[in-house]
Amino acid sequence: MHIWIGCLLPEGFEKELREVCSPLGQELGLDTVAFSLPQHISLKISFPFDGDVQALLDYLTELLKNQPSFTVHPKPIERQGNILWIPFAENGQLRHLHNLLDDQLKKDFSVQQHLFDKAFLFHSTLFFGAEDKLEQARQALQSFPMPAELRVSAFVIGISETGQPGSYRVVRTIML
Repeated sequence: MHIWIGCLLPEGFEKELREVCSPLGQELGLDTVAFSLPQHISLKISFPFDGDVQALLDYLTELLKNQPSFTVHPKPIERQGNILWIPFAENGQLRHLHNLLDDQLKKDFSVQQHLFDKAFLFHSTLFFGAEDKLEQARQALQSFPMPAELRVSAFVIGISETGQPGSYRVVRTIML
């Protein structure tokens, strides 16, 4: 089993983003598998887990449910290799949550930190695909009205049997 954890982005922002990205992705032939989940900021790279999933979900719920709501600041859409994403400015709450998850999951469930977690970049994935197509999408999305800040008021947890993009499903939404 693979586990994924993220900060849910506001519904209105997600709706606007999907209205623009869905036709663009189809037009350019990009992989839109990222839209199989609610739009979110990843808090940690997804990880394999072979223990008691229900116990882990309950643990994560307890860990996250008392966190305060907070704001995040999206930056201009950028391409990282074969991924197009919205990067988010580093802030104390995002880093705190990432470190808390890394530390507590290692301590209480023996989940090892992934190399990517050591220099984690907060982001919300839009598309996967060929770099030239992603660059076309990035240019087309430059006019998308990116808000100066967004309020995070929920977390989501998903699971997947395989860990492959598109195979995750949300199993918990934790409102703050």
